[in-house]
Amino acid sequence: MLKNFFKTTFRNLWKNKAFSFLNIFGLAIGIACAGLIFLWVEDELSWDQFNSKKDRLYLIRENQKYDAYTATFGSTPAPLAPAMQAEMPGVASTCRIGGWGTSRLIRVGDKSMYASGSYVDASLFSMFTLPFVQGNAKTALSALHSMVITQSAAKKFFGNDENAIGKTVRVDNRQDYTITGVLKNIPENSTVNFEWVSPFKVWYDENQSWAKEWGNNDLSTFVELKPGVQPATVNRLLKGFIQKREPKANVVPFLWKMNDWHLRDEFENGVQTGGGRIEYVHLFSVIAWIVLLIACINFMNLATARSEKRAREVGVKKVLGAGKRDLVFQFIGEALFMSLLAAAGAVIIMSVTLPAFNLLVQKNLSISLSSPLHLAALGSITFVCGLVAGSYPSLYLSSFNPVFVLKGLKLKGGNAALIRKGLVVLQFGISIV
Repeated sequence: MLKNFFKTTFRNLWKNKAFSFLNIFGLAIGIACAGLIFLWVEDELSWDQFNSKKDRLYLIRENQKYDAYTATFGSTPAPLAPAMQAEMPGVASTCRIGGWGTSRLIRVGDKSMYASGSYVDASLFSMFTLPFVQGNAKTALSALHSMVITQSAAKKFFGNDENAIGKTVRVDNRQDYTITGVLKNIPENSTVNFEWVSPFKVWYDENQSWAKEWGNNDLSTFVELKPGVQPATVNRLLKGFIQKREPKANVVPFLWKMNDWHLRDEFENGVQTGGGRIEYVHLFSVIAWIVLLIACINFMNLATARSEKRAREVGVKKVLGAGKRDLVFQFIGEALFMSLLAAAGAVIIMSVTLPAFNLLVQKNLSISLSSPLHLAALGSITFVCGLVAGSYPSLYLSSFNPVFVLKGLKLKGGNAALIRKGLVVLQFGISIV
């Protein structure tokens, strides 16, 4: 039975090569477009998710009230982190990042290059998932002029990422720094990203004249809560926390959870709206499914438009004992097989167009067919497309009356024509929207 099905399917595809190519290629383009969008969506949703403590990590933000409006900022005073660590029992650890994304001139021998980095507390390595490939996280930033770099930075500085510990680089032609650690490359979809980090004290000593004041805000403060501690508890303690040290300060600090840093960063009048990049994630997810729907509608139209070509085949099979259910399964199976071919074509199209797409969205996305998630997504899309695209044609073709077909009488296609016209109108309508 299965052998006969494949034989019939291949025979029909080969006999109508142009039609088959058009149908499969059209569906392949739809799957490819949706696939590229879903890769982008996956990257957006996975932002910062590699951190094992992501559910306990927070960034301190501040609401500053003006006459009729409350503005929300991400900068905090330098003394805030150690004070929270010392006075709030629910706080497990804090980390300050100063000079975030600072570009420094790095000189190695007679070679010079710019690299971006930050000045951080050593607690960064225990709070965030930043595995060391060389060096020790506990002692890497114990010396004042020490530097921890990523593997890619090690290759950039020294030509390779092996045995970088102990090597010296000159920063801004002023100060030598010793490499004390090499980190595994940080995922690109990480909020905390850098090529190098040095002790926070370096930044603090350079800016101590104003950084020590509670009223000055120019760095980021991260907080790790102890297991089971609710952020609302800490937020209550934060109200008035700065005013106790600086009565003139007009700010209210609060915890902002890591899962919202990238996707839900929109605040209005001091209140988180839930908006941000997540709106684009929802929008483009809907667009991806709409593209697939249009491709499926196109498949249906082409299949039903050629229905008379297969009418005699249906008539003969019914006379020979095939039931409607058998015919429905046959045509659905053909649609699923064509969808499978379209999926294979879509993977090829995506592979070819991915570099241009990455340039467009400023990401470094990749197709990994070894990834269970990617395989499951591709399989699901293939199955859904095949099922949706083949549903109406299979029901329509299997409903032919064998008596009319074999007598050569013209089939009444009024309803089918009306449905095809409706599908075309729906296609145009969706495209315009």
